Amino acid sequence: MSRRALCAASLGVAVAAALSACSSSTAGAESGEELTFAAIPAEQNADPVVDYGNVIKLIEKNTGRKVKFVRSTDYNAVIEGTVSGKIDIAEFGPLSYVLARNNGAKISPIASTVTEGLPPTYVSYAVVKSGSPIGDLAGLKGKKVCFVDPGSTSGYLFPAAALVGAGIDPKTGVSPVMAGGHDNSVTSVTAGTCDAGFAYDQMVDKLLVEKGKIKQGDVKVIWKSEPIPNSPIAISDALPADIKTKLADTFVKDANKDRLVALGICADPNTCKVTSDGEVWGFGSVNDATFDPIRKVCAATKHDKCSEA
Repeated sequence: MSRRALCAASLGVAVAAALSACSSSTAGAESGEELTFAAIPAEQNADPVVDYGNVIKLIEKNTGRKVKFVRSTDYNAVIEGTVSGKIDIAEFGPLSYVLARNNGAKISPIASTVTEGLPPTYVSYAVVKSGSPIGDLAGLKGKKVCFVDPGSTSGYLFPAAALVGAGIDPKTGVSPVMAGGHDNSVTSVTAGTCDAGFAYDQMVDKLLVEKGKIKQGDVKVIWKSEPIPNSPIAISDALPADIKTKLADTFVKDANKDRLVALGICADPNTCKVTSDGEVWGFGSVNDATFDPIRKVCAATKHDKCSEA
């Protein structure tokens, strides 16, 4: 399939509409053009323009370019948007970043999310409804299990590896459901749609509780993964060198709650939002090797898209 056809077929309705000129040229490679920013969906009904509004203002201030935020409907939309060269800046999950690179995206990671006072890692959970007789991964055999998306690290890759380790094929040993978002994976469990679900730790421990979507004690955690490298920001290699430098400096030096307040973009660090995850304080430096642990798990699970195209 040609790159043009791949772009048109795979971006998804929302992304395809926003990136209507699906050509081989990079979106913001020409001097003075707007920068196109996309992010994988953590929650299905969140407004990404609100979630990333402060960082968008910061990028525009530091680069002198307008930013167009593209709402993505799924992980694959962001992956294919970078592969086709139509996205300049993307927030990935660790796996979706690796998949994008493996499938030909000319991108480089410049930063990853950081929660103040915590290591630059997070954890995947398997949850079941409180009171469920299921107490470990072995108990999921033959059950209806919610994953997030095939491109999700904590919502699919690490859970799939753990299921394999428990002697369960994640495709045939359970009835898999792709919930589309970490929030949906958990609330599908509380609603009884799935017997179990996978999601990242903060979604279970804080975010859904704070938003009133679940109550403490509604679910119990039956498995926790090994630490996973935090989500990266990657930028197109086709961007001008000065813009790439400005973007790297913007994320690592300025895109944190304290600096956003100092620059007048946020009024209060306690309410300032950096990404869709309210727990994110800012960003730290990373390079491609940071995500080698993902590649190892990816290869071990024989994920469909883990091999290079």
